[in-house]
Amino acid sequence: MTRLGRWISLFPILALTPRLGLVVLASDHQQVAPGTRVALLWLSSTALAVLVGLAEVYVGIAVVSRRHGGLASLWVAITILLNALIVPLSVSGLEAVPVWEILGSRGLQVAWGAGLGLLSTLCVCGCLWADVVREDAGLAESYETHLLVRIDEEEKRRTELEAQLAAEVARALELEGQVAAMRPGPKHVACDICGYWDPDQRKVAGHIFHCRRRKAERERAAAGGEPKPS
Repeated sequence: MTRLGRWISLFPILALTPRLGLVVLASDHQQVAPGTRVALLWLSSTALAVLVGLAEVYVGIAVVSRRHGGLASLWVAITILLNALIVPLSVSGLEAVPVWEILGSRGLQVAWGAGLGLLSTLCVCGCLWADVVREDAGLAESYETHLLVRIDEEEKRRTELEAQLAAEVARALELEGQVAAMRPGPKHVACDICGYWDPDQRKVAGHIFHCRRRKAERERAAAGGEPKPS
């Protein structure tokens, strides 16, 4: 995931370096050409403006897409502070007078400068926080994708195992059929009178013996009851 907030947070360096250079030169009692001073101040102001604009857009996108409450509060604070600091600039543009004349007292000038520093700090914090929020969301999405892939792999593996199990069962049944076919058939037959049969040959033999005896008794009884010829 692109860490855009880390790149945006580098703009305060461009905004502070020219001003710090002018401060160092002034403390050393060195003269700076007016054109150079103007160029450095324009560079500093442009970097600060770019920082604020990009931070507003980037943090706002993170708030809308991730719906993060703390980041939304920071975004509101940046917006309110920015609007408050723009007021002297708007008045200066409307009246065509320098902004330092609008901020007549030293206290207002110090407060306005501190507000710019606070705005820069909030913008950097917001960008870095937005990066963290987006990365956390990215990790959650990556983990979810990883889980879905694992579930799909496990489902395929389960299907393969079921197919292998079905093949093994079919193989076992086939072998059982082959073994059953190879077994010798029974050597004894069923009773020829009533059809009784049992795997135990002795039971069948005993049954046949008793069955034939009962048949013989019935035949003798039938023969004894017939009328004798005169």
